[in-house]
Amino acid sequence: MSERDRVVEQEPLAGDDYLISDAGRERQLAFFRNPEVPDYIQRLVEDYIERKTTKAWDDPVVLDRMRNAILVQKSRYWKGQQVSYRKAYQVLGYLAYHAPVYLVQFEHILWQIIDQGLAKPHMRILDVGTGPGVVPLAVIDLLARVGAGSAEVYAIERSEEHFEAYNALVPAAAAAQGDAVRVEKPIREDIRALVVEDLPDRIDLMVFSNVLNELRDMAIEERADLVARLADRLAPDGTIVVVEPADLENATAMRQTVRAIMDRGLTIYSPCSFIWGTACNPERCWTFEQKSNIRPTRLMERLAEGGDAYRFINVDIKYSSALLRKDGKTQHAYRVPSGAKFARFSHLHQHRDRTINVVAALISGNLGDDRTKVYKVCDGTAANPVYAVIPATLRGPNRDIFEGLAYGDIVEFSRVLVKFNRDHNAYNLVILPRTRIEPIRGSEGQDAGTGARST
Repeated sequence: MSERDRVVEQEPLAGDDYLISDAGRERQLAFFRNPEVPDYIQRLVEDYIERKTTKAWDDPVVLDRMRNAILVQKSRYWKGQQVSYRKAYQVLGYLAYHAPVYLVQFEHILWQIIDQGLAKPHMRILDVGTGPGVVPLAVIDLLARVGAGSAEVYAIERSEEHFEAYNALVPAAAAAQGDAVRVEKPIREDIRALVVEDLPDRIDLMVFSNVLNELRDMAIEERADLVARLADRLAPDGTIVVVEPADLENATAMRQTVRAIMDRGLTIYSPCSFIWGTACNPERCWTFEQKSNIRPTRLMERLAEGGDAYRFINVDIKYSSALLRKDGKTQHAYRVPSGAKFARFSHLHQHRDRTINVVAALISGNLGDDRTKVYKVCDGTAANPVYAVIPATLRGPNRDIFEGLAYGDIVEFSRVLVKFNRDHNAYNLVILPRTRIEPIRGSEGQDAGTGARST
């Protein structure tokens, strides 16, 4: 088959320029159905451990020291203390416990960027606070799997041990997967001390992955200033990714930081949709995505053999993220039409124990269980969290109504019951058998309904 025929066979996955074949798309979706760290990356990590320790990667002494490093890191994290990566085993513990999940996690985020038309055939990527290079490894792996697109990768890291691991892993992974990704020499610097003019210009994708939460000496406003300052190097149509752990403290702080970045002139592309044209209050905005668990790596399984296996198996993917832009582009351009009779979430106190019509974005997966399903929803106006609740007793088509919807989709609710949860100072929108739930298909607001405000 000629090169021209192969190009004609391809159909756009996102945008008119970046083309991924059906086969490439299916390979990536199959990866997400059964996610695991590819063997070539596992081998690179194992080889690095052996070079660093001069022992076999699964030597009992090596494994025991990694276990200790992991336990210390987890303890400091949950105490809200700074986690250090100044020593070899601290980085080896990170590679064993955190990196596998973060690698697959960023492939999900990069796929979202591609799927929504934000990627380019060739991208300049800057990973700010790269650690041992998990984000570049994810870029290398995904582009190789889909067989389309190329990138030049720049990275910034201050830790000497992380820097060494990056240089051992990332260039070798890029070489193993062909020539689609060119890895530039990483910059060793504390991101707080960066001279913006020294960074590459016209960056298409700037990534802050699990890094802003580590700047514990900086207030929210200072973190926002940092991101906005570095955004000067972003291409006019470039994208910033901010991703943090899903726990309450970090996920909420991330939303507050992103909201502050918005005040500095950038636009939140997703997941936030300001459908009423008002500014939101993110102080209690705890929202995150959850994806399929990964398969444990060989290293993870060996670490778990020493007892207390649950302490060393880290396979669940939960994260809080946001995409920002300089060009004003948003995932959803929908705004509630003038005169539409939907209740704002900020007015729910006026409608307790009544059925009303609302419109909101779905910003979580199921936070409940298989019986009582709970989904966080947001319309950008509420000070109190709001959840859509499917009771355990509900039967019929509404029971699985959210299964086909994506994170960030805007949904119209008709005849939903408002209940106040005093224990959590939050509102529940209880789905009834007669509740109608319709995704908003139009992006400009003209498709919104005009049902009664309350009954």
